[in-house]
Amino acid sequence: MSDEIEVSLNRKAYEKLNWAKKKDESFSDVVVRLVSTKLDGLQRRGEKEILTSDEKKLELRIDQSRCMGAESCVALAPEVFALDESSLGTGRRSEEPLAMREVMDKTVASETIIRAAQSCPYKAIFVRDLETGEEIFPE
Repeated sequence: MSDEIEVSLNRKAYEKLNWAKKKDESFSDVVVRLVSTKLDGLQRRGEKEILTSDEKKLELRIDQSRCMGAESCVALAPEVFALDESSLGTGRRSEEPLAMREVMDKTVASETIIRAAQSCPYKAIFVRDLETGEEIFPE
């Protein structure tokens, strides 16, 4: 009996796996690696560069000390932001409740990211246009 199992994927899942695949890595290796880092979990904290679907190169930065877990950014851009609820409140496990997911190039519109940042009542998300150097939010 073989250790291999055949699995079918939709095109979007295949493209994401292919995008995450490192040189000389099998798809099985990719799945194991991603699951071990919580594929749907928190991927990045701090700063991140994103190439948007409308060809803008944005830098996002989170001021973790300001984040109080309103989750408006997560509601508007769940493909970009994630919240670790166990990092909120008095029993915080971490000082970094808000994180950014790994985002494939050209999959999220700049307007979505900007609206998500603007929705934060604590002004914890900063957006800068890397090509012009302009601070988009806050202005």
